Amino acid sequence: MKQRWKKIASLMLVTICAFSLTACGKKEETAAYQQITDDMVTNCAEVSQSAVESLAGFDDETLNQMTANRDTFTRLAVSAWMNQENELGKYEEMGTPTTDIDREEGQVTVDIPAKFDKGDAEIKVVFNYSSDYDQMVPAYMTISEVETTGMKLSGAAVNTIMGVGCVFVVLIFLIFVISLFKYIGKIGQKETAPKAAPAPAAPVAAPVEEDLTDDLELVAVISAAIAASENTSTDSFVVRSIKKVNRSKWQRA
Repeated sequence: MKQRWKKIASLMLVTICAFSLTACGKKEETAAYQQITDDMVTNCAEVSQSAVESLAGFDDETLNQMTANRDTFTRLAVSAWMNQENELGKYEEMGTPTTDIDREEGQVTVDIPAKFDKGDAEIKVVFNYSSDYDQMVPAYMTISEVETTGMKLSGAAVNTIMGVGCVFVVLIFLIFVISLFKYIGKIGQKETAPKAAPAPAAPVAAPVEEDLTDDLELVAVISAAIAASENTSTDSFVVRSIKKVNRSKWQRA
């Protein structure tokens, strides 16, 4: 129990040290980029390394207790550390830190490469210049997983498959829409009943010739008419057949 509280006290001391960096009293108010010295940058890197080592030495119970700390930087740092340990496993070691100075914004960023059980990560600690204390004050800490070449290739493969899949889906949709064009012209048209075909004309029956040879009176009259027209007697010819002819033929003649 005493050892646990010693660890908590050591982390608090790290935070206090961050406020006491380059403590040399207040100077005349000038721009932030003029106030950031090389010693401040070096101390930022050392404080960041100490914070990582302190977080790595705490157990889960202690880390959970520290999330209720009133200090914003401590709460953010502990939460980021716990979240990353859940994904990458236990911390193993850290690499050489690098610093990036933004003098116009009065900000120093410390990047620390770190190795965990399941992969590598990058720990980033950001410090802001405080004109009230004339020193760098820790603002927040983030931990992000470093993507390996295999992870980048797998991500690229997934993106490629998704892109090609989307293209095929769109093409299939367009083919479906185009196939519906043949029905667009039929929308709103009324269906008309088919007209009845005209009945075929009845065939004209061939004229039936009536044999009138048995009508003796008719034969006598026709014979007399023929004899009169020929200036001869009825004895010079014999009427063998008398047939009734269609009148229309006589009219056409």
